[in-house]
Amino acid sequence: MEQQIIAMISEIKDDAELALSLNEHSNMMEDGGLDSLQLITLILKVEEQFGIEIDFEQFDFTLMESVATFSRYISELKKTASV
Repeated sequence: MEQQIIAMISEIKDDAELALSLNEHSNMMEDGGLDSLQLITLILKVEEQFGIEIDFEQFDFTLMESVATFSRYISELKKTASV
């Protein structure tokens, strides 16, 4: 899942090199260089890719501190979505 998220960030930024420089410890906003519009695009892609719904009003942006943290959050949402 982490590699999929990194690939999505790289695609949104239109920067193939980004996929090589990011890892599970990378801060998605700072290291990924996402602006607010790109963040929304990422969230929409993640929702579509993983079949989940992210509530923007409840979303805790500290989850973007690392790809691994965000991946764990997505995994938890997937568990509750499939119940």
